Amino acid sequence: MMDDSKHFNDLYAFVQVAKLGSFTQAATVLNVQPSALSHRINSLEKRLKIKLLNRTTRSVSTTQAGQQLLERTAPMFTSIQQELSALADYTDRMSGRIRINCPERPAFELIYPKINGFLATNPDLKLEVFINNLYCDIVAERFDFGVRSGKDVAQDMIAVQISDENTMAVVAAPPYITEFGEPKNTKDLINHRCIVVSFNPEYRLSEWEFMEQKQLNKIRVPENLIFNSQALVKQSVIDGLGIAWLPRTTVQADIQAGRLVEMLKKSAITYPPMYLYYPTNKHKTPAMIAFIALLRWEQS
Repeated sequence: MMDDSKHFNDLYAFVQVAKLGSFTQAATVLNVQPSALSHRINSLEKRLKIKLLNRTTRSVSTTQAGQQLLERTAPMFTSIQQELSALADYTDRMSGRIRINCPERPAFELIYPKINGFLATNPDLKLEVFINNLYCDIVAERFDFGVRSGKDVAQDMIAVQISDENTMAVVAAPPYITEFGEPKNTKDLINHRCIVVSFNPEYRLSEWEFMEQKQLNKIRVPENLIFNSQALVKQSVIDGLGIAWLPRTTVQADIQAGRLVEMLKKSAITYPPMYLYYPTNKHKTPAMIAFIALLRWEQS
């Protein structure tokens, strides 16, 4: 009869090797020697009488049987780890890890400014903020929270408002305006040097939206300069390289300081607030509850 504990440990070792694609990296995670880890996997394959991994001098990959085993057992180990983390509910100090998937702007403007004091109060807590401007399945990617605009949150999620409405602003630096002038109207933007953000190599936010006479008006602007970082878009506008369309909260301080000038203000469009969201069946630890309270938006 098999030693159940040994079988369990070897399965966990297999999952780590398969996920990382490396005996060396998995050995570091498990705090064992690579040779000992290889012996454990060989022993597991012998007991199961099936090959789980393809090994070469450069790479490690799963066989068809190994991939099936990985897909079925990895979520079980994840659930066990989550339940062990949930035991922190019964301690006086919050601990564990909170993983958040979030676009760049709310990461900088809504989360980062608040985490210093939060971590100082809860030194045993770990936060992981993964910046991603595209949609992410937070359940499949094992995130505790996601952050998106209200219109983009799935209906089966619990959503907590963490910002006010988001008004966009067309901005340029004074030196740019001195040299090229201001756009006379939204259509005139096609005659200017425009800086756009790219969420991935296939999708660029070069169709700017405005509200004119209560109607949505979309303007396809020239893509003179492209960044996949909103922070770099903002910096390039401040440096006078062109015109950009950015959330007003992102550029408000620069407008007030005179580094940027807002234009076409009467046509500015306003989008729904940002929301922190999570699955309805998600077990909320005290740390998660505290994090929700930390970010919850309160109207002033």
